[in-house]
Amino acid sequence: MKKSLALCVGIASKNGVYEIVALERGRESVTMKFPATTMGLEAIKHFLTSYSNHVRLAVAGVAALSLALALGNVPGRETFIVSSNSSIADQAAALAHYAEHTL
Repeated sequence: MKKSLALCVGIASKNGVYEIVALERGRESVTMKFPATTMGLEAIKHFLTSYSNHVRLAVAGVAALSLALALGNVPGRETFIVSSNSSIADQAAALAHYAEHTL
């Protein structure tokens, strides 16, 4: 799948919130916040499922592993867990750019 067709998403899990930035080539980024609850996770799943092209995720923070497992096991989706020690771990926009350039 070509990189230009991918939606690149960064998710920073912090302070009871999932902060999300979505990037699609040629468009402005979109920023969202969801509570770090089952309902928030379902809202993220719905958002990602509504996108018909390839999705690349970079996740970090206290819930990174559970997020990666819950969101990443879908055809057409690549997921990368970023270490919480990384300087970008709490920055959803930087994580989205990381997904765009790394995966």
